Amino acid sequence: MEKRNAYLNKLHENLTEYNAKLVEMKAKVAGVGADMKAEYLAQVENLERKRDDLVVKYGQLKESSEHAWDDVKVGTEKTWSELKDSIEKAVARFK
Repeated sequence: MEKRNAYLNKLHENLTEYNAKLVEMKAKVAGVGADMKAEYLAQVENLERKRDDLVVKYGQLKESSEHAWDDVKVGTEKTWSELKDSIEKAVARFK
C-alpha cells in the first residue's frame, strides 16, 4: 500500500508540474508571432487533452482495486510518458 500511495503522490506532483508548464505556455502566446500563434495554440490544446487523459487515468488508479491496480497502472504510465514527452518537445520547440 505504501508503494501505491508513493506512486499516486508522485503522479499528483507531476500533474501539478505539468499544469504549471501549460499555464506558462499559454502565457507565452502573446509573444509568439502571428504566423506561429495558431500552431502554438493547437499544441497547447493537444497538451491539455493529454493532461486531461492523465487526470482521468489518475482517478481510475486511485479508485482501482488491488487486482486491477497493475493493469490500470500500465495504462497510466503510458499516458504519463506521452504527456511528459509531448510537453518537453513543445517547450523545446517554442523556446
